[in-house]
Amino acid sequence: MPAHTGAVVVKIDVRNIPFSEAHLCKTDCLVALVDFDWLYTAPAITEQLAIYKPDWLIEQIKALPFNGQENTKSKYLLISEAFTLKAKRLLLVNTNRNNNLANCPAETASNIRQSLAHIADTICTQLSNVNAKHICVVAPFATDSAYTQALIDALLFASYRFNDFKTTAQNANPVSIKAITLGVEYNELAPNTELALAIHRGKSMTRDLANLPGNICTPSYFAQCAEALAATSPLLTTKVLDEATLTDMGMGAYVAVGQGSAQPTCMPVMHYRGALDPSKPGIVLIGKGITFDTGGITLKQPPGMQNMIYDMCGGATVMGIMTALTELRLPINVIGIIATAENMPDGNAFRPGDILTTLSGQTVEVISTDAEGRLVLCDAITYAQQFNPAAIIDIATLTGAHIVSLGSHASGLMSNSQLLSDALIAAGEQSSDRAWAMPIWDEYQEPLDSFAADMRNSGSNSPGMITAGCFLSRFAGKTPWAHLDIAGTSFQYGKGNSATSRPFSLLLAFLTQCSETCEYRWPVSPVLY
Repeated sequence: MPAHTGAVVVKIDVRNIPFSEAHLCKTDCLVALVDFDWLYTAPAITEQLAIYKPDWLIEQIKALPFNGQENTKSKYLLISEAFTLKAKRLLLVNTNRNNNLANCPAETASNIRQSLAHIADTICTQLSNVNAKHICVVAPFATDSAYTQALIDALLFASYRFNDFKTTAQNANPVSIKAITLGVEYNELAPNTELALAIHRGKSMTRDLANLPGNICTPSYFAQCAEALAATSPLLTTKVLDEATLTDMGMGAYVAVGQGSAQPTCMPVMHYRGALDPSKPGIVLIGKGITFDTGGITLKQPPGMQNMIYDMCGGATVMGIMTALTELRLPINVIGIIATAENMPDGNAFRPGDILTTLSGQTVEVISTDAEGRLVLCDAITYAQQFNPAAIIDIATLTGAHIVSLGSHASGLMSNSQLLSDALIAAGEQSSDRAWAMPIWDEYQEPLDSFAADMRNSGSNSPGMITAGCFLSRFAGKTPWAHLDIAGTSFQYGKGNSATSRPFSLLLAFLTQCSETCEYRWPVSPVLY
C-alpha cells in the first residue's frame, strides 16, 4: 500500500494510577487534566486543586512562580522542570468536572467531545517542540469508560500530522508523541485501546487520502490502495472495474465524467465478509471519489479551486471504514465502492447539452458538467443493487448548497427510508458526528424535469442540496438508500491538516450498531421530516 505518515502514535498503555501517585510516573511528560477556575494567582489554583488532595501537585504550584497561559479554547500550564516528579516535565490542562459521557443527552455529549478535542490539541501543540515521545495522561475526573475512550480518541486524532511532502524537519508539522499511557483511578474506567487504534488508523487513512494532491491521488491510486488493503486481510477482497469494463456494462454517466482526463476512470469494489454467513445481505457504502474537479467544460472559478483535491473525501471515507473493519473484524458484511474519476476540460470532455444513458437505462441531460458527482454515483447506485443489499449509503462532497444550508456542523442526509434515516441520525448523535435530515418530497423533483431526456443533472434556481438528493433517489429503486452530503463537514477551509475524516465516526457507529443487532431492516417508506 502507498506509504502514509499521518498516524504517528503506535502504542497505547492503560494503567491503574491514582491521581495521588501520578508523580511517580516516569515519562517525558506527565499531563494532568484538572478542573479549576483558572485565576491568574497561584493560591487560587492551589485552593482548587486541594479538593483532590494531590500533594505533589500542590507542592509544584507553590514552588513555582505562576505563569499560566491560555489558548483560545483550553487553559494550560507547562512546567518544563518538574522537580520531585519522575516525569521530565508537567503539563496541566484545565477541564470540566462534569464529564459523564455514558448517560447524558446528545448535546451534552457533543460538548464534552468538543472540549476533549480542544484539550487534545493543546496537549499535542504544547509538546510538539519538546520532543516528548512518551506521555502519561491522568484524568482524575473521569467517571466512565466512555469518557476515557473519547479522551484517547481525541488524543490520537490531534496527534495526526500530514508531512508526506515536507522535505525538512524545519518545515514539517512537528509531533513527537509515539506512545501514550493513560492513568485511570479504577480498572473499570479503562478504554478499549485496540478499538481506539483501529479507529485512529481508519481515520488517518481517510485523512491521508483526502489530503493528497490530485497529481498523486488519481483514480488508479485509489485502486492500488484498495487492492493493497485487501492483501492485508482474509475478510476483504477487491475487484477493480476498469474504464473499458464500465463502458461495456453501460455506465454512460460514470464514464462521461472522466472523458476529458488523461487519468483512466475506474471503480474499485471491496467486499468485506465479516458475518458468520458470508452470503447474508450486506450494507453498501459508495464514496464519491472525484480526485480533482475542475468543473469540466463548466469551469470553476480559480479562487479556491485548489480545494477540489477534497472532492474525493467520500471515497476516502469508504477506504477508511474498510480499513477499520479489517482491524475490528466486525461481524457484518459490507461492500465498499469508490466511484472515482477526474473531471477535466478537454476536447474529449463531455459537454453541457449532452444526453447520457445511465446503467439503469434512464437518460440524463447534462446542464452542468460541474454537477458530475451525481453522474458517477447514479451508475454506482444502480450497480450496487445487484448485490441485493440491506441498504445503500452514498457519501459525497456533492454540493456547495450543503455548506450554505448546514455549514460545517452537520452532514446533509436524504433517504427513501424513515427507519434508515432515523438510524443514521442516531449514529451521528451517538458519535458526535452529526447529520441533519433534509426532505426529498415530490415537489422538489420538478426542477429536474428535462425537455429532451428523462431528467436533467441540475436544476436551476432550486435548493441545490435537495435536488441533488432527489436526482440520486431516482436510481435507488426499491432498495433502502441514504445520501450523505459532506461538502461542508469533510474538510476545514483554509486550515492545516484540513481533512476531518467525517463522516467516518457516524458510519462506524452505524455499522457497529448493525453488527450488534444482527437483524436490520429499513423498509422503503416516505420520510416525514
